[in-house]
Parts: sequence; C-alpha cells; structure tokens
Amino acid sequence: MWLLLCLALFFSSGETAIATTAEQIELFDSDQQKVVATFDNTAALQAEAQHMLDSVSGRVLEFNPSLDHVMIVKIPLIPPKHLALRSAGIDADISEMFVIMPKQGSRPPWLILHTKQYETVVVEFSGSVKKLREQVKLP
Repeated sequence: MWLLLCLALFFSSGETAIATTAEQIELFDSDQQKVVATFDNTAALQAEAQHMLDSVSGRVLEFNPSLDHVMIVKIPLIPPKHLALRSAGIDADISEMFVIMPKQGSRPPWLILHTKQYETVVVEFSGSVKKLREQVKLP
C-alpha cells in the first residue's frame, strides 16, 4: 500500500490551484520509471475518462495491487467529475485520475482517483481502455 501512496504523491502536482486546460495528459512507464509521453488534454480524452468513471464497480479489494510492469495514464479532470457509488461508500468530486494498465498478466486495468478533498480512492472499473490506448498511442 505504501508503494501506491508513493506513486500517488509522485504524480500529484503538490499545488492547490484549480486545474486548467493547460494541464497535460501524462503516460508513465513503470519499467522506465519516467513519463514517456505527454498529450493535450482534449475533449475526447475527457469523455473517455468520464466513460471509465461511469463504469466504476467498487473499490480495489487487493491489499497492495502491483504497480510493476504497468503503463499509467494521468488524466487531470477539467472540470472535476462527481463520482457516487453508495455500495463502496464513495461520494466525491474527482479532480485527477490515473489509469493503471498492466503490460502482461490477467489483472484488468484499475484506477487511482484523487478527490478535490485531497483523498485517494483506488477502484475497479468495467469499461474498456481500448480507445484510451489508441489516444495515447499504445498498442
């Protein structure tokens, strides 16, 4: 769990300013331990992020989901999106999301969400990442 917290802190800007349209989408490769590409935060990427949020099914139940051999897409949400999932006890405005996509294995993608209240929520979702992968030029 501490690795998850470190990654969340690594990606956060540390600033309290409200997100602007100038914030970029970042693609992070955990094997290289760096951001390997940035993209404009387009309406299409915002719509794809909304589709993923709409398909959130609950909290990740694993104690420490692996961040080894993954690609992570950081998407600042402009404006923040509301997520309410009563069964998981989630009712928050999400300002930033990280889509975690394992490079191999059977683990489906999952999300790390940052709220406007500076909380971190780790959730499963049922939506596809196919369009997102195309938009950030992943095979």
